[in-house]
Amino acid sequence: MEYVKLGKSGLKVSRISLGCWNFGSATPRWGKPGKVSPEDSIRIIHAAVDKGINLIDNANRYTGGEAEEILGRAVKGMRNNVVIATKVHGEVGSGPNDKGQSRQHIMREVENSLRRLGTDYIDLYQAHGVDWDTPLEESLRAYDDLIRQGKVRYIGCSNFPAWVLAKSLWVSDVNKISSFVSVQPNYSLINRTVEKELQPLCVDQGVGMILYSPIGGGILSGKYENVIPEGSRGYMEPAVAEKAGKFQNAVKQLRAIANELGKTPAQVSLNWIVHRPAVSSAIIGVSRLEQLEENVGAVGWELSEEHVRQLDEAFAE
Repeated sequence: MEYVKLGKSGLKVSRISLGCWNFGSATPRWGKPGKVSPEDSIRIIHAAVDKGINLIDNANRYTGGEAEEILGRAVKGMRNNVVIATKVHGEVGSGPNDKGQSRQHIMREVENSLRRLGTDYIDLYQAHGVDWDTPLEESLRAYDDLIRQGKVRYIGCSNFPAWVLAKSLWVSDVNKISSFVSVQPNYSLINRTVEKELQPLCVDQGVGMILYSPIGGGILSGKYENVIPEGSRGYMEPAVAEKAGKFQNAVKQLRAIANELGKTPAQVSLNWIVHRPAVSSAIIGVSRLEQLEENVGAVGWELSEEHVRQLDEAFAE
């Protein structure tokens, strides 16, 4: 496994990280249904740590909080070997203060996350979206207080447009309070929107990018090349199937490069993305141990300049 600093912070994270969004119950209290049983989830987490993955991404909303409980059980006895990242923002109840990033909600939800995770600190606490109803200063001062209290080590954000992240960094700077060290965007060969504004900002300001959907919801694994498998995400989400059709020729080029290198399309696309500017880590979603094995094989080597050029041209938007 390769490790790099998370942005300009001193925290070292694995190039490949593990996401917990699909761990837990198929009928959660809130959030999307889980797809992996607690027992299998714990096996996957242990295997990931054994393979050198140290960054594990979660959220208070994932499978109604069960994903955090599963992670807490999995890392018991090896807490110092993992970097736990979790998030706050999404709706976790029907009350008026059961979502967002008010001081009220942040302070309450960090305690709930700590309890579920079975730990007394969170390595990376992330805003899971922009709260348009709460002043940035209120949220950032609450996060700063959590760092001062020792309950949180670093703070980051997710799904922030470039201008909101820039404003957040400015608010932290002028008030001399803790600032976001990372941002979590959707970025892959088939979704390169961040290259226009967010990525240049992160390069300039030293903010690390932790990517979700780095293989485009499975499209870059090549599984949608000729057919949409029944039960797959593309089968259940027409937008995914439509995008798979749009990039069919580009995926063929990706597969040709993978065959030339003796790699899989997923490994090549992950290798491409983790070496992009400002990228610290790419989150993989895993439901089987074989997927974990394949995705970890995306690091420890690097694409040639010619292969990078070919992929850039094939997937140009």
